[in-house]
Formats: sequence, structure tokens, C-alpha cells
Amino acid sequence: MNKYLLSTISESISAFGDVEVVDTAPDLVHICGKWSSASATTIKHYTNKGVPVVFTPANGLTEQLTTLSCMLAPTVFHCCGPAEARLIKKISPNAPIVVIANENFTSTTDKTTMFRLFNELYVKTYNEHEAHVKEVIQQKLKGVSDEAIKDIIALLLYLQYAYKRETIRQTLLDSLSDTLINSDYDEGAMHKTLSDMRLLSFAASSMALLEEKSHLTEGFMPIASSADKQMKHMTKYII
Repeated sequence: MNKYLLSTISESISAFGDVEVVDTAPDLVHICGKWSSASATTIKHYTNKGVPVVFTPANGLTEQLTTLSCMLAPTVFHCCGPAEARLIKKISPNAPIVVIANENFTSTTDKTTMFRLFNELYVKTYNEHEAHVKEVIQQKLKGVSDEAIKDIIALLLYLQYAYKRETIRQTLLDSLSDTLINSDYDEGAMHKTLSDMRLLSFAASSMALLEEKSHLTEGFMPIASSADKQMKHMTKYII
């Protein structure tokens, strides 16, 4: 049913809003597939890395839905019609669902409207996902009273998340370097906080990364850098 949906979106959606279709390092992934173990594996591959997923199920009203719905946990389900959405909601009441009609198969919408709604869906899904990531980071920092240390470790934790999702933006590295250079903090308290949060090893790798790929120098590092395997692996994901 949705054979041409992704190709239609990829060819034209960039002209309708803020979305750019890329081959690597996506901020969000849209998957069209059957209710199957293969779809579940693909969805989990991205969600486990921290990449939000929009899933458009093919043949969503089949009998397989009941047995396979528990395997599929995308960030958002996209349905082409209300009947499919109602069935998914009945089986998974808490599932996030958005209905956007496919203009290839109905006269109730048009291409411009479809692209506008998909653009809004992608932007909203990504922004909400980012907000959740940052909220989780702030929860981890609830016990940190020093605001300068909190700001630095928040960026380190976000860098750790970016590394997990295999997309490290140069702007993030430069922002972390600037924050380290311009912040006034107690190095002993910083070291203890990093140790308590089990971030010493990652922080050491990050210092080496910032020294090589940004503009941080040794005099502004809270701990000694370590150009280890982790640091060298991180360099592969800088964009």
C-alpha cells in the first residue's frame, strides 16, 4: 500500500519545509515496512542508538498485528487512515500515533498537504525526542550544586549520547570547548563529580577529542586527556 510513499517523500519534501533527506547520520529515520520481525529488528537498531523512528506499517489491518505489535516500538506510528490507527490504539493504548493520508491512494488530501504534515511530524518528533534526552540528562545532574560543573557535565553527557547515536556535530565539540575555557569551577569537585557519575574514562577520551578536533588546550582540561581507542572511534562520527 505504501510502496511509493518513501520515494515520494525523499524526492520532494525538502522543498516544503525544514527537512533534508540524507544518506548518513540521520536525526530521524522513517521506516515503511510490514508487521514483521525484520521491521522490529530495524526499528530497534535505530531506537537503541537513540535515533527517533517514524514507522509506517504496511498491511496494518492484517491478523499479524495482534501477535507482532508487542515487538514494534517506534517513536511514532504513522497511519494512512483512521481505521488502522484505531486498531493499533486498541492493541497498544499508549502507542503514539499520527494519521497522515497518502495522496497516492486517496482524494482526501493532496501532495502539498501531505508534505506539510510529514514535515511537521518529523520536526515535532525530533524536537520532543531532543527535549526528552536533555530532560534525562538534567535528572542525572539533580545532585550537582555547582552550576559551572553542571553545565560542563551536561554537555559531556550529551556528547556521550551523540557518540552512541554515531552523530557528533562539530558545533557540539566547539560548544563544549568554549564552556570549559570560559567556566570557573573547582577542579577537585569536578573530578569527584565525574568519578561519582562514572564519567572519568569518557571525559578523558573527550578531552583528547576536543584537543584534536576543536580548540581546547591542556590548560583548560579538568582532567588529563587520553587519546585511547574510544577517542579515535569517536572521531569517525564527527560531522
